[in-house]
Amino acid sequence: MSQTTLKALRHGLLCLLLSAPAVSAQQWVLTPAQRQALGIELGPAKAAEGLPLDGLPARVMIAPDAAAVVTVPFAGVVAQVLVREGATVRHGEPLARLQSREAMSLAADLAAARSQQRVAAAQAARDRALLAEGIIPAARAQASAAQAEAAAARWRELETAAALAPPAAGAPGLYELRAPVDGRVIERTLLPGAAVEPLAKAFVIARGSQVLVELRVPARHAAALRPGLVVRLADGHQGRLVEAAGAVDPGSQSVPARAIFTDAPLLPGQQLAVTLWLPAPSGAVMVPTSALAEREGGNVVFVADNRGFSAVPVRILAQTVAGQSVVTGVQSGATVVVAGAGALSALPAAGH
Repeated sequence: MSQTTLKALRHGLLCLLLSAPAVSAQQWVLTPAQRQALGIELGPAKAAEGLPLDGLPARVMIAPDAAAVVTVPFAGVVAQVLVREGATVRHGEPLARLQSREAMSLAADLAAARSQQRVAAAQAARDRALLAEGIIPAARAQASAAQAEAAAARWRELETAAALAPPAAGAPGLYELRAPVDGRVIERTLLPGAAVEPLAKAFVIARGSQVLVELRVPARHAAALRPGLVVRLADGHQGRLVEAAGAVDPGSQSVPARAIFTDAPLLPGQQLAVTLWLPAPSGAVMVPTSALAEREGGNVVFVADNRGFSAVPVRILAQTVAGQSVVTGVQSGATVVVAGAGALSALPAAGH
């Protein structure tokens, strides 16, 4: 059938409908052929799961409890970087090797402290035996015991420091930075040949598959924010709100809120738009945006029953970029026109 013929058929049908009697002031009865010609399709009005706030600006962050920062314990020069950003590492795996004069001195000090501790411990043991035989006074035995304790404390202190920089085979003063946890390297600041200072950040390792998404919510919705609300990405991945700030940002007039996502394809630093689902008011339903029509200065949804179609006034609460609208005025489960609502809206009410 040509477009000209189809237009003529629809024009004739419209004229026929205009001359047909209405069942009531806001109701029309159509035959199956008339419905098909107008492109009318039906679907259910579903209870709204929530009130969507679309297009909220957001950025991806590292979850504070899911990240480990690897720092440089001793000043030195980067001899070798062993992992790349994005690499998956295991606990204890070497990440980099550094050459350090401090580490070299520490190794010598540790060896000396170990020897001194052994000598002091042996002397304290001999003095205890002599004291038991009454050969030496108690003061001498107490002094040697105190020296042994001091030597042991010094050795333990240096041993703890040395554990921060486990030695690497190859050269004196060469030590390794090792992964403190299983995870993925999301940041690396070291470059071969670069000099680094103590406590400089070397790597950041993200544990697990969780990321934190910080979103900005308009201040007028601040009272509705609470942990557990659903946050969705455009691809359907879903997270849960875990916290919201207690103050409004004066510049943007928005409230920062944060959601946790698991196994979502997100990287720290990424910027995106998300949808936050607020609690829906009682009686709110979700219908396709195509079900809405303008009539007599307001919005209506056409509800179908065994008598025909009725134009029911509704109030739009929210709309999504996916083509869904949350409205009140229609009961959940009602059968509504989801396509062709514009054609029905073009028909005047009976008596007009």
